[in-house]
Order: sequence, then structure tokens, then C-alpha cells
Amino acid sequence: MRNCTRQQGFSLIELLVVITIMMSVIGLVGGGVLKSVKKTEAQTEVISLYSLIKKASVKAFASGTSLTLLFSGSDVVFVSNGRQEPKQAFQHLQFSAQSIVFNRNGIPNRLELVVSIRGLQKVLELQSLFHSAPLNSGVTNAG
Repeated sequence: MRNCTRQQGFSLIELLVVITIMMSVIGLVGGGVLKSVKKTEAQTEVISLYSLIKKASVKAFASGTSLTLLFSGSDVVFVSNGRQEPKQAFQHLQFSAQSIVFNRNGIPNRLELVVSIRGLQKVLELQSLFHSAPLNSGVTNAG
């Protein structure tokens, strides 16, 4: 009588086929994921830029002096009272040489900014940062 024992497990060929299929799927999905991550990073930088511009407006108003934001390449520099503060650099945003000057009331001299986002040139509208809703919106008179 023969003792037939069968080994349990996978053969090398079966493992190679599974690994090949998995790598193919990862290759197909991975490219889309990387694009999505870069797009999200660029959107985050645009939000940071809006925040930086609003911060400059508030700083000009609080100090009662004019303030300038200088845009060049991937850098943004604050200039206040002739002093340059440390620049902020962006990875996904590029600027042509331009500036925004905030008067002592925090009002900018322009409401548009030309920026290249991941190679696409866009004009950012800054109106929404400086024009809020009327004070009495949504309030009714009780009387």
C-alpha cells in the first residue's frame, strides 16, 4: 500500500501569476492616484495663497501702513515699511512678476492675480476676499 500524501500550498507558477496580476492592477490605478494627489496639493496651495493675501490685508489694516506683496517665480514676499519679510515659496504655483499693494485700510490696488497652476495659466479673482455680504442681510426689522 502506498502512502499518498499531498502537499498543500501554491506552486511557484501560481504565485508568479498572482503577483503579475497585482502589479498590473497597481500600475493602472497608481497613475491616477498620483495625479489626484498632485491636483489636491495644488488646490491646497491656492487656498494658502488666498489666506496669505487676506493676511496681508489684515496686517496692513492693523498696522495702519501700506503693505506690498511681490510675486515672482514661485515666491511671494511681504514688503512693509521698506523691509522684506521671509518669502513663501510654492511648489505647484508660478507667478509672473506682479505685485499687490494694500493701503493702510487693507484695500488692495487690484482684485485679480495671474498665476500658473501646474502649467495652466489662470486668473484668480480676489473680490470674494474683500467684499462681504451687507451687514443686515438676513435680518428683519421687528417692529
